[in-house]
Amino acid sequence: MVDNFSIALTHILLAIALWRLLYRDDLDHEVSPRKLWQQRHDAGISAGDTPRDA
Repeated sequence: MVDNFSIALTHILLAIALWRLLYRDDLDHEVSPRKLWQQRHDAGISAGDTPRDA
């Protein structure tokens, strides 16, 4: 009885994880790591255009 329950529980949890992964919005957009870094870098530069004096 316990063996069947543990097998069913793990399969249900794997199915829930797969379901959640398949319906993520960011899976529809392929962005290269370089492009993602460039977007973050540009956002950082535009946010702090003036250099800070230390």
